[in-house]
Amino acid sequence: MSTKTGGTFDVDSLQEVGEKLGFYGSILTIAAISMFPVFWMFLTSIKQPSNVVQFPVHYLPQNPTLENYRTALADAPFMRYLLNSVIVAGGTAIVDVILGALAGYALSRLRFRFKLPVLLLILGTAMLPFISRLIPLFSLARSWGLLNDYVGLIIPYAAFQLPFAVWIFQAYFKELPDSLEEAGLMDGLSRIGVLFRIILPVSAPAMATTAIIVFIYAWNEFLFALTFMTEDSMRTITVGIATYQGEFQYPWGTISAAVFMSIVPLMLFMLFFQRKVVEGLTAGTGKA
Repeated sequence: MSTKTGGTFDVDSLQEVGEKLGFYGSILTIAAISMFPVFWMFLTSIKQPSNVVQFPVHYLPQNPTLENYRTALADAPFMRYLLNSVIVAGGTAIVDVILGALAGYALSRLRFRFKLPVLLLILGTAMLPFISRLIPLFSLARSWGLLNDYVGLIIPYAAFQLPFAVWIFQAYFKELPDSLEEAGLMDGLSRIGVLFRIILPVSAPAMATTAIIVFIYAWNEFLFALTFMTEDSMRTITVGIATYQGEFQYPWGTISAAVFMSIVPLMLFMLFFQRKVVEGLTAGTGKA
């Protein structure tokens, strides 16, 4: 039995309020720590060039300006870099969603020998360091004429992230009832028809999770984009931003403005689809 304090709140109510304050306070603290680099980048992007390297540090801009944004758009083909990243990242996401769905469906629904070794092999390939594949893939891309070509980046990016896509889809497909597939097969659909006409339409969380995480990886990747795209007109946004610095100068304000403009679309996109991503990542956790 709870005891009252002051005739207004009892101990249980105070404890519940304290737990909620602690929970939401922890969430706000973690969010603030996570978002502080983005906030600091934005503040740097609106500072005067002389204030960026000023010491002692002035955390808030004294005379806010948008000159850094104008410089970032004028000194380099920023929008071209942005378009290149959209094409490469979008193409990679589409390839991995299609191939991941096909492989995930086969591994979750079909019965065949060595299914577990195949799954472990797929997982094992994801553990190989990406840099160990740089020189062989560069040689292949050069011999096939895929340097400075979108396909030359989409293929290796899709290959690197395909194990992740396969595991997401096969875990999600295991959660779906067998009755969906059986009804489609009874109606005369093939396995592929069941997948594309019945299974995928109800697999939005898995598709969204795979597409978004693969898209973000391809958007942020630097080393392969730097190696494979040597022409300025074909550079992705990460490589393009690196070209803002000179031999003897680092325009931090301009670089911060360019980086901020490049991450805002990703942040909004992720915020909009966050529920689907959580559903996709937690798929399969309820089954042994």
